[in-house]
Amino acid sequence: MLIARSGYIETLTNCLRLRLATHGVFVMGSQNNVLLVTIDSLRADYVYGDGADTPAHDALADAGTVYERAFSQGPFTTFSMPSLFTSRYPSELQYVEFSESTVGVYIDDEPTLPNAFRQAGYETAGFHSNPLLSNLFGFDRGFDAFDAQLPFSGTDALPGRTKLLADKFFRLVRKHPYLPAERINERALDWIDRRDDDRPFFLWLHYMDVHGPYIAKDGLHYANKYRGEKLWRKAVTRPTEITDGERDRLLELYRTEVEYTDSCLGDLFAGARERGLWEDTVVVATADHGEEFGAHGTYSHPHETYDALTHVPLVVRDPAESFEPVDRPTELLDVAPSLLDRSGIPVPEAFSGRSLLDPTASTEAIAISEADLVPEYHASVRDDRYRYVRNDVADREFLYDTEQDPDEQHDVAGEHADVRDRLSDVLDAHLATGTREVGGEKGVERTDIDDEEVSTRLQDLGYLE
Repeated sequence: MLIARSGYIETLTNCLRLRLATHGVFVMGSQNNVLLVTIDSLRADYVYGDGADTPAHDALADAGTVYERAFSQGPFTTFSMPSLFTSRYPSELQYVEFSESTVGVYIDDEPTLPNAFRQAGYETAGFHSNPLLSNLFGFDRGFDAFDAQLPFSGTDALPGRTKLLADKFFRLVRKHPYLPAERINERALDWIDRRDDDRPFFLWLHYMDVHGPYIAKDGLHYANKYRGEKLWRKAVTRPTEITDGERDRLLELYRTEVEYTDSCLGDLFAGARERGLWEDTVVVATADHGEEFGAHGTYSHPHETYDALTHVPLVVRDPAESFEPVDRPTELLDVAPSLLDRSGIPVPEAFSGRSLLDPTASTEAIAISEADLVPEYHASVRDDRYRYVRNDVADREFLYDTEQDPDEQHDVAGEHADVRDRLSDVLDAHLATGTREVGGEKGVERTDIDDEEVSTRLQDLGYLE
């Protein structure tokens, strides 16, 4: 009887694996290492389309699963990355203002992806150079090793006056307002080499090179830095003055940064192979948001929810399985529960995302992205064809047919009232769920950035004036 029951369970397991394969998702297995790479400001069409040459992404896609319509939960880092790490929408997290023009949400006491891995016995590490993803905003929670490359931040090693001068010196001599991807790789691979541990690991890297200011990789570094920063700041602050030639130059520089970052991604994968880790590692490559290049009168990543800003690449490589591309809306919110589910780790009840391994999940595939929470709400619902936008800031509703109008230039809400109303109901249901708060109900915290190095780094990246 026991043998028969065991065989029955095995048969069910095999059937489940087959069913999951038809759904195009990665499958539960043993506790492999997990490598998560997020790339700042990387548009999906520059990976899936002809925008740039991305052989590392292509090779990863050939060995894994491509989620062709993955969407971030916000159009900028301070909404999208906390959402990815906590599997919660921005409207479920604590809202914070740290300048007149820069807002976000931060990680407080919520369960996080790295913390869940650490509690399950994984060794955890994170490497990047974005101040908005530092310990200042809760991103160090759950990591055994965490390096956000903030020189002197939070240390009393130098007296105030000396620290201020040192910060200004580092700003002048830096070739970039961030650490290049190849240096992030060095730190991550060095951490791997220094490990004396048989436990599986969770490793997160965040590359900044695709984020503005876009800087040419050849020629004189400091001249490139000056020209790149000047052009990018003009595009962000005075977009109507950008000429066609300057826009072409911005696109060329962006493409160069995408291709450089992809080459670094390939180097990282090669490093994992050289160390015998590749066959035991689940790899996820994605982005926090995309980038605008004047299609709606703006550059960089403003508070909007167009595909150019929220449609991001998502490639999952599971050493045990590979599948055909998945062509349905997928939320980055689902990445965290999927990785935990894949590793046999209980998914925290606080997570709003659903595991992509779950074949019983709703068949209505939609993605919700939020751009403003207070004082008014601004968000969108994306299904397989349409994007519905509710912009209470402008007191408007919009509907875009992305099949006929991929650049989202023409509002068709009046022509397709049934679609508008259906997706509006989806957003209403979203707001009525759990602890999601927006508008006047949303609590606001104010955070002052009193560290000179962090402030100047944020200025260089366009977050502070």
